[in-house]
Amino acid sequence: MGEITVLHCIHSLSWGGLEIYTCELIQKLASTGINQKVLCSAHGRVAEELKKAGVEILPFPEEKLSKLATARLIRKTVKEHKITLLHSHTRLDMWACALALWNNKKVKHIYNLYMNATPKRDFVHKWLFSKVDALCSSSETILSDVRKNFPIDPKKLHLIRYGRNVEQFHPYPKEREGLRELYQVQPHQIVIGTLCRIDPGKGVKELVQALEGLDDQELAKVQLWIIGDPTIAGKDAAGKPIYAEPSRILLEWIEQQKQNPRYKNHLVRIPFQREYIPYIDALDVFALASYNETYSLSVLDAMMMAKPVIGTNAGGTPEQVGKNLRGVLAEPGSAASLTEAIRFYLRQPGAIKTQGLEASHWSRRNHEWKDTLAKFLDLYANVLK
Repeated sequence: MGEITVLHCIHSLSWGGLEIYTCELIQKLASTGINQKVLCSAHGRVAEELKKAGVEILPFPEEKLSKLATARLIRKTVKEHKITLLHSHTRLDMWACALALWNNKKVKHIYNLYMNATPKRDFVHKWLFSKVDALCSSSETILSDVRKNFPIDPKKLHLIRYGRNVEQFHPYPKEREGLRELYQVQPHQIVIGTLCRIDPGKGVKELVQALEGLDDQELAKVQLWIIGDPTIAGKDAAGKPIYAEPSRILLEWIEQQKQNPRYKNHLVRIPFQREYIPYIDALDVFALASYNETYSLSVLDAMMMAKPVIGTNAGGTPEQVGKNLRGVLAEPGSAASLTEAIRFYLRQPGAIKTQGLEASHWSRRNHEWKDTLAKFLDLYANVLK
């Protein structure tokens, strides 16, 4: 592997599941001894986190660059650092890497697809995907969509599941008891919780509205936790976050719902927690009501903690939840459907344990870091043959 020098390209200024996982993947690859560098904006959280981890970054000073400007920078970096392999992590970076490889057949390009594969069969995308030597996804569903919607040779597609540190997902009995006491969970109550950005696309509003469909006796048995912060659009002069307007409005709406006397001791909002695993352990059922989630890390982590999942019948979530084996699927954007999913666990509380155990077995069997890293290292070597 000594002759391989990887340049990871991640232009994003955001800090969500994509960016968090990409940083973790890069750090894990660094632990294997592979020679790699990261091209990213000096203004983003990605640069900040990778610096702290001791990963070599090549930051560019501008907050945002066009595809062409990014391509020129990549081309220059490839030459200066003798890069043999480009690894792109966003669509913008895939474009930029493809443009940078104009008339360059020696350097190879791997693209990690974290988003949904909408139809892209025009002439431009046909050329772009001709400059991609391998496309990777954690989701079989997404790869199936790629085969239908992208002009790329199916032989270039690779299923490489997200890696997780399996050993950190274990019971936290003391923390679980403390959190449930803090939020006044009653012995007869089931705690259902979501861990996501407070964003309209995450279906948080519909999840809260699902409480309306429960009668008083059903509601008495439920507590809903909303764990997370609004989407950040930027920072003010003092460095404080500026929330995206739709997310800010949604947060205000949630706070208003908490004032409803009917929801007292039934609706809890908790800010984002860096040490989030004990909070998952404090739940009985995990929920993610996104309109179209590709392949959720929060769902995966909840499954690692043996929690059944209320998910939506869209994107890669059905693949994760299975056919009612590891949870229940609701229709995206439907509060009434989410109400029925909650009602399922109220009527069949035994499913919480049986589905949770199946979720734990499946997630641990398919998502260990050692397997993920081995597949990436094999892929790096093979594309350069």
